[in-house]
Amino acid sequence: MAMTAYHASKEPERKKPRRSSSSKPRHNSSRSPKKDVVRSDNRQAGGNRRGPGSRFRPPKQKMQQKPETPGIQLKTEGNKIRHTAPLGKLRIIPLGGLGEVGMNMTVYEYGNDMIVIDAGGLFPKEDMPGIDLVIPDIDYILKNRHKLRAILFTHGHEDHISAIPYIYPRLEGVPMYGLPLTAALIESKFEEHNIKTKVNIVKAGDRLKFGEFKVDLFNLPHTIPDNVGMGIYTPEGLIVHATDWKFDHTPVWGDPPDYKKILSMSDEGVKLLLSDSTNAMVPGYAISERVVQMEIEKVFKEKTDGRIIMSSFASNINRLQIAINMSAKYGRKLAVSGRSMDRNIKKALELGYVNAPKDILVDIKRIAKIPPGKLTIMCTGSQGEEYSALVRMASGEHRQVQIKRGDTVLISASRIPGNEGRIHKTVDNLFRLGAFVIQGGEQDMHTSGHAKQEELKMMIAMLKPQYFLPIHGEYRMRKAHAFLAKDVGVEPKNIFVGDNGGTLEIEKGKAKWGARAQANYVMIDGLGIGDVGEIVIRDRQAMAEEGIFTVILTVDKNRGTLLSSPDIISRGFVYMRAAEDLIHKARREIQNLFDRHNKSAPMDWEYVKRAIRDDLGQFLYDYTQRRPMVIPVIIEV
Repeated sequence: MAMTAYHASKEPERKKPRRSSSSKPRHNSSRSPKKDVVRSDNRQAGGNRRGPGSRFRPPKQKMQQKPETPGIQLKTEGNKIRHTAPLGKLRIIPLGGLGEVGMNMTVYEYGNDMIVIDAGGLFPKEDMPGIDLVIPDIDYILKNRHKLRAILFTHGHEDHISAIPYIYPRLEGVPMYGLPLTAALIESKFEEHNIKTKVNIVKAGDRLKFGEFKVDLFNLPHTIPDNVGMGIYTPEGLIVHATDWKFDHTPVWGDPPDYKKILSMSDEGVKLLLSDSTNAMVPGYAISERVVQMEIEKVFKEKTDGRIIMSSFASNINRLQIAINMSAKYGRKLAVSGRSMDRNIKKALELGYVNAPKDILVDIKRIAKIPPGKLTIMCTGSQGEEYSALVRMASGEHRQVQIKRGDTVLISASRIPGNEGRIHKTVDNLFRLGAFVIQGGEQDMHTSGHAKQEELKMMIAMLKPQYFLPIHGEYRMRKAHAFLAKDVGVEPKNIFVGDNGGTLEIEKGKAKWGARAQANYVMIDGLGIGDVGEIVIRDRQAMAEEGIFTVILTVDKNRGTLLSSPDIISRGFVYMRAAEDLIHKARREIQNLFDRHNKSAPMDWEYVKRAIRDDLGQFLYDYTQRRPMVIPVIIEV
């Protein structure tokens, strides 16, 4: 995609803020480092909790990877081609999250040091049939593997961690850092993929050191505990990376925003701010989780006779806690449906991020004898994901839960752009089965974890950055965020609105666009990583929209003549029994086309197949005004 800038910049250099030197580096092998932690460079591979002797074990089922796959090469090219950044230049390269809500991944590079923040995936869009997940292209990271010091995670949501089990095997030995819940969720994913490694545990308030980078972690509330912003100290000044946050003064779990740290960074001087743009088009403030809890409690008070089924993101630990609180208060048992949600709640309980009274949680397989008015079900499927628990309930395919009249379904989640069609279909099916459905946004049943306009302006006004790069959102969201920054005093020439792969360079205090890095979508389909590209997707779309028309020709391998009438298989194009006239005409046309093209190029079957495909495609279009995918097959006998 072409790079688009709000404006290029040439502003006089601001005096570089001074920062007192940190304490002496010391090795830290504990899962809970002390307050002022300074970590070593980790210039050698390794550095995770298992130490450099830890070995990677490949998945039990081999993932199919092709050499031409962008960003997932079978052989790292780091020893052949290395992109070398000048020692006096800071480069910030978003590989995902600029153009979509999801797939967040950002590279920071200075000289011979590089760190990566987050490694998220993207829900497949409706025009990606058969795709399970989309992850960032890590071609640039692989080519600079020798520089990579660490991968840092802001929090444990899927759009920030779900790509890591697919990416890490290509970056084995690189140390990873996250807060306790984030680390636990990542390690659960590693267990599923049979990857034997650990994530280094850190906490808000820690300082980490990786070569030229010093990273301060500070608390920012979100819809999941252990969410942090990052103050990144570089030779070119202080960079603040704030993705997925809101100013919640009364969070359900954890502390309010660390305003003291935000103001102290402002006093030091912020060179560049990267900030979440998801709700940049939404006026006002995001409501607190406490308000959501009060609104959900109204449902528990009113719906005393039927089951209450709550659907949210599997990683929305705050919503899980609210469901437990309300179920305990109103005498209900709570069952969880959805593998990812079940896994997350067990981890959260184990680490103390969720508090549940004894015996309130019950196995979903043992709910049949619980009276409807005494049961709450928490499930996945808030985005209408195929095979999710709520979608299976809505289609009548869930083994334990059959929707019936009297059930109340509460969808406590925002709609991710692109998922509207699936969500609407799920809600329609739930209503048809007799359920009463309440969706997020109605009666404050859900609050976004992303700051709205007034909070975004407040963050910019508090930090007073010289430069601004809106991240995490589609183009219109980031453009709206750029206008907000202008309104609160950032000079238009210092605001950059880019896309994935766009490289923002800061040198001698001045920021400008640099050379683009490769940043494609890498698609996961089953065990295949990146082997499904745009051509395959277009073929799938064509088959889904127009169907396929397969022609099987049996020929004499010596004489090159047809031995029988062509066999025709139609799928998704016409029902053959109801279109006998078309099928008969198509057979005659195929025979004529075969004779003509075989005469022009005797027994050149590749040419014959291409010619039949093109001519038969036009014949079918003239007859039906549809263009199915035509697949000629020639079998020599």
